[in-house]
Amino acid sequence: MIRTIAAAGLVFCCAAAHAQGIATAIQTTVRVLATQAGGAVSVGSGVVLPGERVATACHVIDGAQTLQASYQYVARDATVLRRDRWRDLCVLSVPGMSAPAAVIARSTDLKPGDRLLAFNGAFGVDVRLLVGDVTGLHPMDGAPVIETSVPFSIGDSGGGLFNEAGELVGLLAFVARAPGDARYAIPIEWMNAGIDDTRSTPFWRAESGERPGFLR
Repeated sequence: MIRTIAAAGLVFCCAAAHAQGIATAIQTTVRVLATQAGGAVSVGSGVVLPGERVATACHVIDGAQTLQASYQYVARDATVLRRDRWRDLCVLSVPGMSAPAAVIARSTDLKPGDRLLAFNGAFGVDVRLLVGDVTGLHPMDGAPVIETSVPFSIGDSGGGLFNEAGELVGLLAFVARAPGDARYAIPIEWMNAGIDDTRSTPFWRAESGERPGFLR
C-alpha cells in the first residue's frame, strides 16, 4: 500500500510539473512582424529566450527593413543579433519584452514517438495547442533536424517546438513537398553553432545536390 501511494504521488508530481511547464511555454510564443521596403508586412512566429531575446526562423524576417515582436498585442521594436541563414535560425534583441523565457532542453535527447507540443496564435492570448510526435530525427551539424506530426502551418514558422515537459527543443521551420509532405523543425542547439556567411539560402531551399540526404 505504501508503494502504491508513493508511486501515485510521483505520477501526480510529474504531471503537475509538466502542466506548469506547458503553461509557461504557451506564454513564450510571440508574433514576429517583418516590414518590407514597400511597406508590406510579413508575419511569422518566434519564441522568447532569456535576456529579452526572441528566436525565429530566418526566412520569417528575410528582406525586412524593420522588425517587431508582438506579445499580448503589444509590439516592440526588434533588431537582429544573430543571423544563420543556412540553418535558418535567427535571434532578435527585443528590449522591454515582458513575456517569460522558454526553458531550453536538448533535441539530442529526443527519440521517435516522443510527444511534442507547439502553439499557434502567437500573441500569448487565445493560443491554440498543437500536439504531435517525433516521426524522424535527421542528424545534421551536431543535432537532429526534427521531423514531426505537429500540424503547424504558415504563420507558425519560427515558433517554438517543445517536449512534453514544456521545454524548448527546436523551432518550427518548413514543410517539405518532396519527398513526401512532411513537417520539420530545426534544433535549438544550432543557436550556438558557427555561422557560414557564404551560405545565404536555407538548407531546405538549396539546390537538390546541396540539400541534406533526407530532403533529396
